[in-house]
Amino acid sequence: MTAPTRPDQASPPAVNPRHRPSGAGIRRRRRVHRRDLLGALLSVPALALFAVFAIYPGLRVFYLSLFDYSLTAPPEFVGLDNFRFLATDPRFRETVLNSIFYTVGTYLPALVLALLLAIVLRRMTAGLGWVRLLYFLPVATSWVAIAVVWRLVLHPDGLLNQTLGLDVTWLSSSSSARWALVIMGVWKETGFFLILFLAGLARLPAEVHEAALVDGANAWQRFWRVTFPLLKPITAICTIIAVIRGFQSFSPQVVLTDGAFGTEVVNQFVYKTAFESARMGRASAVAVLMFALLIAVTMVQLRVFRREDS
Repeated sequence: MTAPTRPDQASPPAVNPRHRPSGAGIRRRRRVHRRDLLGALLSVPALALFAVFAIYPGLRVFYLSLFDYSLTAPPEFVGLDNFRFLATDPRFRETVLNSIFYTVGTYLPALVLALLLAIVLRRMTAGLGWVRLLYFLPVATSWVAIAVVWRLVLHPDGLLNQTLGLDVTWLSSSSSARWALVIMGVWKETGFFLILFLAGLARLPAEVHEAALVDGANAWQRFWRVTFPLLKPITAICTIIAVIRGFQSFSPQVVLTDGAFGTEVVNQFVYKTAFESARMGRASAVAVLMFALLIAVTMVQLRVFRREDS
């Protein structure tokens, strides 16, 4: 008779032959490992360029914001003096307000117009590709080229005044220069968001709209109760991009007005402070403040859209 086996003397569990790695499985894992290693090695040059031309300059800006640096003398540590100066500088506050005006005045109408056009164009069955191309051409054209063309359009004897029968000095008046930039911005930027909204509409399930139509919902109810809620993710992305693009504006203001007549924006203030006044530390402090502001605005936007979804 065989003696019973005690628990501490239990025999090891038998290995299932199916779980034992075969030669083919080992070779496959080695190939995957070599492929991953090769991919990592190939990404090193791109990561190095990104670190040198993006990460390091960004960290350098944070560092210089604590110094008084004029390009001709060694940096002198001043702590938070640059930020204290900006807090009391009326010109800086004015440029921030100008940037807010340009961002809201340009991108809010551009978003609304892009959404309406996307809903209309979605129903087109022929020629949609050409229409998309026409709306996207201004987006693909550089800001400088667009601004040069619009400088001719906005001339007192230009196309806009002649077409509408107006006599407005668009680019030499504080009451009209800001709106001239807004009109040009809406014309250029609408196509960018139109493409994004068309992509979002293409992914919406048709069954939901058909069910709403069967339930007797009219066009406005289908849009407000069905389409718009389903488009909230793409709307959140568009609004975040709009705020960032608005505060990054620089070229149209430089080409059309050079910041005169109440059109100087934050990026112009940074450029003039750094390269015309040679106050690199103060310009770096402005960049840091704008970075913090955009991060805060983005977080608020994300929280608002998440709250609406819950």
